[in-house]
Amino acid sequence: MPPPHRPGDADDQAPPTAHLEAALRTVYAAVPDDFMAVRKALVAEAKADGDTRGAAAIGKLRKPSTAAWAVNLLTRGEPGLVEELVDLGVRMRTAQSRLDTATLTSLRPERDRVVAGVVAAAARLVADTGRTLSPAAQDDVRGTVIAALADEQASSAVTSGQLTRALSYSGFGEVDLSEAVVRTSSGSILSVVRGGTRGGPDRAHAPQGPDGAGSGGDDGADGGEDRGEDGATEEEDAAALLAAAEAELEAAVTALSSAQESVAAAREHAEETRERVGVVERQLAKAREADERALEAVTDAVRARKEAEAARRTAEEALTRLRAEAQD
Repeated sequence: MPPPHRPGDADDQAPPTAHLEAALRTVYAAVPDDFMAVRKALVAEAKADGDTRGAAAIGKLRKPSTAAWAVNLLTRGEPGLVEELVDLGVRMRTAQSRLDTATLTSLRPERDRVVAGVVAAAARLVADTGRTLSPAAQDDVRGTVIAALADEQASSAVTSGQLTRALSYSGFGEVDLSEAVVRTSSGSILSVVRGGTRGGPDRAHAPQGPDGAGSGGDDGADGGEDRGEDGATEEEDAAALLAAAEAELEAAVTALSSAQESVAAAREHAEETRERVGVVERQLAKAREADERALEAVTDAVRARKEAEAARRTAEEALTRLRAEAQD
């Protein structure tokens, strides 16, 4: 069963506009610090061109975590490595479905090599932008790669280049992709966007008004008059209901947009906190090493002091004997 449609999801019945299509290629390649500014500029550009639907969709695109951004860079900068990852995932899932343990075992060295290669490439691509991929973020990239190997939908999410958060695989079931990638209203990952801006709404199935001519007979005329009187009331009621629904939708969209920005800010803060925790843990490890060295130095110093005291006593005893012999 597909997930419920949420504002910001692409609409299956409405192909992505040219501005949204371009934004998906641009905004998820931007450095996270620049994400908000890039998204704002793309929204303004779409509005200036009259693409209100595209502008609304772009404005709801979620900011990626550092690890997700690193994976997005990978899909753009190392397509060959990503293709290798996808191919390996297909072979591993096929072997898994057949309970072919021999093949799975034989693929383990390749799996380890590909996972390590992807993490290293992601760290290098991030370094090329002047940033550092923290150990915690590298662990998240590694978890995302393992999820892509295990789950076909996770693989599609990774290759889309539109990840907003890292993925993880628990060893059973499907990978949780909620709010992890741009999706259509049916739940499909919008990994390939096609088409340009749509024109006006499709009128092929729009209800048509009564013809009024050629229906013939008094019954037809009376029926037309009844529809006219009832139709006016129905139109007024429909207009009122539509206005109320539009107001409710606008309020809901505003509230959701604010909530999504809060979630994005909280996730960014959590990512920064994890990075700081990593720094503190490394500093603590160094402090412990320094403490161990200091304790060793204290032990050596105590030993040296004891040896010096013993040497002093021996010297004093020898001096005493020599003085006694001299007096004799």
